[in-house]
Amino acid sequence: MFVATLLIAAETEAPPPLIDVDGTLFVQFALFLIMLFVLSRLLFRPYLQVRDARHQGIEGARQEAVAMQERSRLVSAEYDAKLTRARQRGAEERQKVRSEGAIYERQVLGAARDESQKALDQARSKISTDASAAREKLTLESTSLARQIVKKLLGREVA
Repeated sequence: MFVATLLIAAETEAPPPLIDVDGTLFVQFALFLIMLFVLSRLLFRPYLQVRDARHQGIEGARQEAVAMQERSRLVSAEYDAKLTRARQRGAEERQKVRSEGAIYERQVLGAARDESQKALDQARSKISTDASAAREKLTLESTSLARQIVKKLLGREVA
């Protein structure tokens, strides 16, 4: 029975309202507006400004990094082009020096060949002249020697 009375009493009592509409509602709304104004001035705006500044700083750094990468790529390409041109000039200069060296070598070898040919020709003509002179001398001496040999062998002079 007691339980039945409790159940009946619970059914007859209505639950209290969630929001009471009275004068405190306007006070709470006024406090809300004051807190909104104060917090937006002292907390939200500075926070959003710092956040925006940070975002702009990060984006600025990213843009600067992209610009630096592009500059670096351009400088690298320019350096590679200059290096390629320098290598080509070096190869051309090396080829020029080699061809000049080959021409000089042919000239020097030609001059040396001509000089050695002259010396050889002079030596041959001297040898030929000396051989002719020696032959004439030997011919004269051989005749005289032959007469002396015949004289000794025969004991008389031959005409």
